[in-house]
Amino acid sequence: MNSKINKLLINSSILSLPGILSILLSLISIPIHLNVAGVENYGNYIIFHFLLIISTVLNFGIGKSITVSINNFPKKNKEICYQGIKYTFYILLISISLLIILFNFNQLFWIYKIVDAFLINYLLFGIFLTVLYSSLEGIFQGNQKFKSLSFFNFLYFSLSLSLPSIILIFNKSLSLKELIIFSLIIKFISIAFMFLSIFKNGLISKSSSQILFINLKNNAKWLTLNNILIHFYDLLDKYLVKIFLGPIAIATYSIPQQLTGKLSILSKGFSAYLLTNLSRKNHDNLSFNFSLEIFLKIIPIFVFLLFPLYEFFLNFWLRNEYNQNILVLTKIFSLCAIFSCASHLLITKFEASKTLSKNLKIEFFLMPFFLISLYYFTSNKFSLIEISYLILFKEVILLLFRLYILKKIIKNIIKFYLYIIFFISTLYISINFENFFFVVLIFLIIGNFVKND
Repeated sequence: MNSKINKLLINSSILSLPGILSILLSLISIPIHLNVAGVENYGNYIIFHFLLIISTVLNFGIGKSITVSINNFPKKNKEICYQGIKYTFYILLISISLLIILFNFNQLFWIYKIVDAFLINYLLFGIFLTVLYSSLEGIFQGNQKFKSLSFFNFLYFSLSLSLPSIILIFNKSLSLKELIIFSLIIKFISIAFMFLSIFKNGLISKSSSQILFINLKNNAKWLTLNNILIHFYDLLDKYLVKIFLGPIAIATYSIPQQLTGKLSILSKGFSAYLLTNLSRKNHDNLSFNFSLEIFLKIIPIFVFLLFPLYEFFLNFWLRNEYNQNILVLTKIFSLCAIFSCASHLLITKFEASKTLSKNLKIEFFLMPFFLISLYYFTSNKFSLIEISYLILFKEVILLLFRLYILKKIIKNIIKFYLYIIFFISTLYISINFENFFFVVLIFLIIGNFVKND
């Protein structure tokens, strides 16, 4: 196997390992939280963490710019890291101060429909940590400290989300506020360890270098807009479901999304490696094309092979909280996750080549149609399954357009178009014609793994 492909697989696997562990933690923590604290408590707990995810937009692309700048100018890596941390603290000082003022003058009253007022101070602290983490992540990624980054990703995202829920086994009286405080403590400890590692390994050096500033000046607006739109498309449905359908509905809706969304751990692992690889001046697109083959050819087959086991697994896992809607949602969101993973890779190519504006044109064009449709579906209390089909349609449209823009560097792009159509048809058959699905599955396996001369 080509040495570049070997590097891609090894480093991407290292970066994806925490995600695999987080799946195991989620399988343990979610049913515990549901059974001990209740569905409503879990819905409010998870929506708090969704708000922290969206707060990464306040990083204004500093983390990604650090990674790209280091790989554009490897000899200036320490100076770039120093400037990145400095700019992050400037941004945090301004952003948090502004948020405090807006909350005090009741200008963000709408957020109380999503999160309880007594959690606002904890939300601000969580935002501070998350923005800082994004920049520190860029430092480790840019310096190709993939093993360390894997460990910190596990602590910051997986352990901080799941461990408080697991602790409910030993203390069933923990309130929502106490669970969130515990989660934030883990996040804080993660960041403290990251700083220790940065100083121990000498990854920063005080400097007045303008390399990062120039990169940010040219690309920060595009990185920030792209980040806003990613979160807009990924999280808006959850907020609207919470507002219009309530915390119980968001729990039912988010459990299949969380489970299937773990697939993005793999694509983010590949993307983290590809961003450093594609940012170099003399890169080729071999690893990029190979990654697309994995996520639009190989992984879907394994996911579809698991479909017949979904009902047994979900029933065993969720017990009394299981219902048929969760099964259908899990199947739909599985395909959403596959298409979203492929899009992660394509966006990474845009980021590395500093052509994010092309991707943004697609997203801005689609935004009003998606927003109006999603608002209509949720405000008129359409079923969660109908809302999930809308999310799938959005993922398909975005993926098709992104593939088309990069068609000059993607090998056999028509093949990927056909895969997408076939996978959508397979999903439909699995939901409506379960017996026929096994026949389709056989043809899917043969068509992908048997080569005819």
